[in-house]
Amino acid sequence: MSSRRTQSKTILHVLMAMLLFAGTGAAQINGLCNTGLTPKTASGCPAQLVTPNPPGGGSIRDGNWTLAYPYPSTLQNSHAPCLLKPFEPAWVDTPSNAWMPNSASTASEWITPYDGEGNLPQGWYVYATAFPVPAVLPNGGIPTGLAVVGQLAVDNFVYGIYLESPAFSDRCELVSGQQFPIGSFTAWTDFAFNNRFELTAGEEAILFFVVENAPGSNFNPTGLRVEFFDSSKLF
Repeated sequence: MSSRRTQSKTILHVLMAMLLFAGTGAAQINGLCNTGLTPKTASGCPAQLVTPNPPGGGSIRDGNWTLAYPYPSTLQNSHAPCLLKPFEPAWVDTPSNAWMPNSASTASEWITPYDGEGNLPQGWYVYATAFPVPAVLPNGGIPTGLAVVGQLAVDNFVYGIYLESPAFSDRCELVSGQQFPIGSFTAWTDFAFNNRFELTAGEEAILFFVVENAPGSNFNPTGLRVEFFDSSKLF
């Protein structure tokens, strides 16, 4: 699909979401953080990026995204991404020269497995990020749904995005409204999705991004970069 068609689809999703949210107590998704940031606080996601390979040493781990370990992962059924254990913080490292540079945006950075900008085996690399679902919305209603829009870059493809709510249960499904696989490592790809089942209010929800590396070959660099737009809402 061309970038123009992808962008048009995302704009359509946003317009539909705006109509849905009009006159409701919909709320922004506090704590749903882009890749490459320092740890979030009680007030939400930080604006500070992690410094890749900092002079003098220091943490080069993402503060809000984790990666299933060991990797690549084995996926056996439709709930497999949510059943993987353990997860470890993803790395924020200098991206591959072939990738869209980190300087393309000041809102995110690439995250990878260890040495992901080098050559890693073919297979599935499963990234996860959690966010709180509030007990009530601004209008006093109970949140049951979400609409998420944003953009991503990936090497090689995002094969699927899964939602789990509440955490550590069997309520885990591929999100609705977005076709897969998607992605490019040289440019942004827009995405838009919603939930298939009702969210659990007052619980933490988790998004799992399933990345396929090196389809049809043996080794390849692999990484993920995600930015969520402020138009993403809970309702």
